[in-house]
Amino acid sequence: MHRRTQKILAALLCTALLAGAAAGWYFGVYTKDFKVTSGDIFTEVYEGDFYPNIPYDDYLKTEPLPAGVYTVDIRDCGAVPDRDDRNNRDAVQTAIDEIYAHGGGVVYVAGGSFTTGSLTLKSGVTLFVERGSALVASRNAADMDKGCLLYAENARDIRLAGGGKLCGEGEWYSLAPAEPPQTEPFAETLGVWELRQAYRRRIRFAHESKYGNLVRFVGCEGVRVENFELENSARWTLELNGCTGVDICDLVIDNNRHVANTDGIDVAGSSNVTIAHCFISTGDDGIVLKNSEALGRGEEMRDVTVRDCRVTSCTNAFKIGTETSYAIADVLVEDCEVFLDDIYPGGVSGVSIESADGARVENVTVRGIEMRGLTCPLFISLNNRNSDGGRDNAGAIANVTVENIRAKGVEIPVIVTGTKKLTVQNVTLRDFALTYAPGEDYYDYRPFVPAYDDTYPECNRMRNLNAYGLFARHADALTVENFTVTPRADTRREEVLLRDVTNYTRV
Repeated sequence: MHRRTQKILAALLCTALLAGAAAGWYFGVYTKDFKVTSGDIFTEVYEGDFYPNIPYDDYLKTEPLPAGVYTVDIRDCGAVPDRDDRNNRDAVQTAIDEIYAHGGGVVYVAGGSFTTGSLTLKSGVTLFVERGSALVASRNAADMDKGCLLYAENARDIRLAGGGKLCGEGEWYSLAPAEPPQTEPFAETLGVWELRQAYRRRIRFAHESKYGNLVRFVGCEGVRVENFELENSARWTLELNGCTGVDICDLVIDNNRHVANTDGIDVAGSSNVTIAHCFISTGDDGIVLKNSEALGRGEEMRDVTVRDCRVTSCTNAFKIGTETSYAIADVLVEDCEVFLDDIYPGGVSGVSIESADGARVENVTVRGIEMRGLTCPLFISLNNRNSDGGRDNAGAIANVTVENIRAKGVEIPVIVTGTKKLTVQNVTLRDFALTYAPGEDYYDYRPFVPAYDDTYPECNRMRNLNAYGLFARHADALTVENFTVTPRADTRREEVLLRDVTNYTRV
């Protein structure tokens, strides 16, 4: 080979290697998250950890004991209140077992806070916690041997009521955050990836002793949660796994908003579920629908309604996903307020609709939502993470209507995204009014936006994007009606960017 040709080829090779290294560094920076992984348990509570303005009296009331119903007071079984060092599990479980043996009735909790290890709720039992009283998780992880404070499996006609609460002691199972909460806006506009890392530096990640959820109901039928509070969960707050016939109303969830993985309500493989008039303040997703093999579900879930709820969350206020290997259908979310406007950075998304692992997600209607301080108003993502295996490129999102959305404090556009092999089908966006957060615009021009088609989907992974109103790709039958956006005055972004979108209509 001629020496000149050899030099040219060597130069081209060096350029390619440098470009590859630069691309690897660039994309690595924007995929690697900050995380605290070790340390001692950290129990100090900072200003900003808990939302200070929960209107309890709008949701909880003093409720009399049901008249004429067989009732057992846990104090009559030996429970002693207001003693952190006393595990009352045997006393409370004895009361539950007695009611179950009787064929149903009420377990009565009153007179203070009762520390307990894991409990098993059984068919026909109403756990009635009087307002001002509580069952509190033991701070000894060995006492939490069921992986939750309250557990029920294959139970029928169970109820939580009374206006009192269950408390999970979340800080006693968490590590120290790298930074305390941010209670004032940032001095300058940050990119959404930087916002993501700023939030993660404030997370109290799990200590190795963390026990799990606050309440976990598996395969139950006829579940009612009303006039009740769930507080300071260490992980998921209320998990409904494979349940049917669930009514939740007048529920308050008050979590430390920086304890990791504290979803509010997780509807996992459950059908015929109504969630109404709830206030949820939490660190992770507010109300979440999931259905996957990993969660032990294998059937379609359908008929889930959420209405008249207020959710303040550091991540996604309402979400379908991420665990989605089995079908989710017939979902209605309406007349809700979602916000994060007293700590910074703001929440991740107001509404997130995802299929990541092969599920068909269809017939979803979201309407009448007020949003404040959420980075992305709407994120619709169809990808091929395929975390359970065996469902390669099997997912679908179809027949989604999102309408009457008012959002203030936006940082990035509405996102509708599929993959080259998976096309989002038949989405209607109607009556949107979006207003960007104050400050200078954050411009992040990129001719190529990675697909992220085999990883955890999240809107802030896509960074700021080059559109301020709508970014859509790999979609068919996308209709946009009465869609108005007020961007920052200095924006250089386009209002709408479409990539591989067919049958697009703008009215």
